[in-house]
Amino acid sequence: MPLKLPRYMFRRANGSFRYKRNVPKDLRTVIPKATIYRQLGNTYQDALRALPKVHAEIEALFDLERRTTDEQRAKALVRERLGERYQAMFIDGAVDPEWPEFDDFQELAEDVEHAVPSGVVRQLKAASSTPAPMSLSRVLDEYYTYKAEESDNGLRTRMDRIRKDLILCLGKNRFEWTELKDLTRADANAYRDLLLARMSPNSVQRNLGVVKAAINHVLLEHDLDLRNVFQAIKIKGAGSSNTDRLPITDEQLALMVPAFASSEVASSLLLLLTDTGARLAEITGLEAKDVDLENAILHIRPNDRRGLKTKTSTRSIPLSQRATECLRQHQVGLSDTDPIFPAYAKPRGNDKASAMLMKRLRTVITDKKVTMHSLRHRMKDKLRNTGCPENLSMEILGHAQGSVAANYGTGYAIDVMREALVKVWGE
Repeated sequence: MPLKLPRYMFRRANGSFRYKRNVPKDLRTVIPKATIYRQLGNTYQDALRALPKVHAEIEALFDLERRTTDEQRAKALVRERLGERYQAMFIDGAVDPEWPEFDDFQELAEDVEHAVPSGVVRQLKAASSTPAPMSLSRVLDEYYTYKAEESDNGLRTRMDRIRKDLILCLGKNRFEWTELKDLTRADANAYRDLLLARMSPNSVQRNLGVVKAAINHVLLEHDLDLRNVFQAIKIKGAGSSNTDRLPITDEQLALMVPAFASSEVASSLLLLLTDTGARLAEITGLEAKDVDLENAILHIRPNDRRGLKTKTSTRSIPLSQRATECLRQHQVGLSDTDPIFPAYAKPRGNDKASAMLMKRLRTVITDKKVTMHSLRHRMKDKLRNTGCPENLSMEILGHAQGSVAANYGTGYAIDVMREALVKVWGE
């Protein structure tokens, strides 16, 4: 008795089984086959098991093709045949009929005229399509492109976290497709409240600050007369406070030294952070050429291993005698571009260094307001208490200074900085 075969299954002459499906008429201009075949198996039982999965795949293919718009097909064709530059011109609708590129679009339209839907051909001949909306997604992309030209410095990771949180809060469609002009203060407040559920107010303020800066950048660059709904969001408890981080006292530092002595790198980092007041990432990312041993000067500047937090972070500062000797030992055998602390001069290396140092610090200091960053606060207090002028203190620490005038010239002389720091070092 012959087998009763389900729909779309047929048996070949060699006894194996195949899936056979005619392409619907409305899809024959986008699927270059009249009939689709798939192998199901050599036995009837194998074919029955494979049939549901194969059928679902074919149905999904047809569904995808039906949902793909003429505009999307045109974009894909332009990218495949003409390249990314043409695709960008096509998306922005930036093709002038007087340009030679316009003829390339016309030739492409003629070439595919009978192989794609007529709507695609019309798009290509017009050489334009609807520009992508100025949504939060596009805002963050443009801001990252702009900022990454200066230095990435972990910006990609931060942007990815912000992107995920905005999608979680607003939904993917509102994040990807809603125009800036249609966003509301309620959207911004909802994002703030989502972050407050798991972050400190100051951390929330920093994340909101990135979104606010990204929107302001786009408003300026595209000359958009819109309100930034992320501007001046109220965050209860945010703001700097003298209790956010406590400076490390001389007594606490004396307790820390033995706890760090078991590791030469940990001991060196502690010494350098103490005597420079620099940020941990500024020290872990140093290369041999950044240290001038002859003149006892440390050049803190961006390199291929890490960027810096701000433009004003780039600076040269004096080194104490013991910091100079410490770096002299670490420089032995290194070429100019070799890292001084290779274990931590890599992506996320600063986080690993921080964890390593904090593990030692917590063996002697349990107060959570005291961290390795407290050494920077310590230097600030020490400079202040020895009569160092505020502007000089800010330059030593690489803090941004608010006035335009403060950014003119090359800054304080090394000898002036050294005079202020000697009082802190006690040399």
